[in-house]
Amino acid sequence: MGGRDGRDEKTWVVYELTSSGEVLAAKGDLEPHLEVLFRESPLDDIFVPYLSYKCDGRVVLYNVMEGYCFVSSGLEEFRYFKAVEDSPYLWKVLHTSGGRNGSPALTTVTDAAVRDLKGKLSDMLTLRVGMQVHIRRGICKGLVGKVVGISGSQVHVLISLRTLNTIRTIHKFAILPVGDSDG
Repeated sequence: MGGRDGRDEKTWVVYELTSSGEVLAAKGDLEPHLEVLFRESPLDDIFVPYLSYKCDGRVVLYNVMEGYCFVSSGLEEFRYFKAVEDSPYLWKVLHTSGGRNGSPALTTVTDAAVRDLKGKLSDMLTLRVGMQVHIRRGICKGLVGKVVGISGSQVHVLISLRTLNTIRTIHKFAILPVGDSDG
């Protein structure tokens, strides 16, 4: 099997948010909005660099890049531009002005850059063994579990279902502590 060059790596399209979009991101509701916005051509991945939950009656907010969100590239370019027209929460998609043919071209960032932001966001989140957590991504999305171990950026979570108890290893970025108003 041949090696891959940098052009084969995943890249991300960057959106600048409106002030309403920043509020939606802080509430944790921007990602579902983007999923609906792109439902006809689903995205492989979305990264909103905000995490928030309610604890002891106050909202705890973490963010590593205020005012922006990232979606995976790979769709036809016009779909990314159209999303700005269709959403009150997206101010603009980052792009360069027209080249030889006059058409704008999307500006993308590397997967490594987004992984770095995810790592920084995960590092901000304080978790401890015994803590109840809400799983936000992956095949266990929507479930609540209990932290039974932490290994660097990976968290071992006990998930108890009616007929099954299982421990899943999940990246810190994909979980949040169960807040005051959560299950």
